[in-house]
Amino acid sequence: MPGSASCALGSPSPTTRANRALPFLFHEKENSAITTFMKTIVVANQKGGSGKSTVTVHLATAAEFAGDGPVIISDTDPQGTAADWFNQRKKAGLDTPRYSALSLANLSERIHALDNAGATYLFIDTAPSIGAVNADLFALADIILIPLNPTPADLRALVKGLPLVRQSGTPFNFLLSRVRPNLRNNDGAAMALNALGLVLETRMHERVIYAETFAHGKTAIETDPKGVAAQELASLWTGVKEKLESENSRKGEFSHEQTSCG
Repeated sequence: MPGSASCALGSPSPTTRANRALPFLFHEKENSAITTFMKTIVVANQKGGSGKSTVTVHLATAAEFAGDGPVIISDTDPQGTAADWFNQRKKAGLDTPRYSALSLANLSERIHALDNAGATYLFIDTAPSIGAVNADLFALADIILIPLNPTPADLRALVKGLPLVRQSGTPFNFLLSRVRPNLRNNDGAAMALNALGLVLETRMHERVIYAETFAHGKTAIETDPKGVAAQELASLWTGVKEKLESENSRKGEFSHEQTSCG
């Protein structure tokens, strides 16, 4: 089964370890029944090979290194790529970001439990398809990140899944990933996506360090903290965080207007 490497060695699965750790590692919040603090970031794309898992674990780690933890990663992809990465990370002696399984049968309850436990951000990697299961995730998300290779084929595939994203009513942003420098497609794709929605300013380029570190449960941030990839990730996380904060402000203003009108 995906993510079961630790089980084969006789130790608890990442899911079991994470679930046991939550009550002790996070501080229970007061008034948690009426206030939501944790922000849920769903990383999704209809097309495989867009770099969803790489984006998920690297951004989650960037958030931790920025001091924005505790951060949790999870996945709904049957391949369990994020869980496998977490297994490798534990073997390397790295404890953050933490991993927690999500059951599709009780998504809302599980997300609420992680929030109550004190997590600040939840990153969810998804399967390479956008269907009914992801619709439930979209409704619970605070933002949807859509990694996209700047190629005509990927842009065409996006058209199939975009209506469901829009129907969710959840804010979404495109993230140009696996970008190779000096290609005419890069700016053309950015212009086309700007007509559909917002594109994050920072691009995640095609770099060997992303693939090599991922295979060992690490990220470019630990391997080369002063390198260009680490700087790229820090900038990208800053952009995502600003989008979330901007959305919070917008919701707060709307809520205030509704109260005043009432």
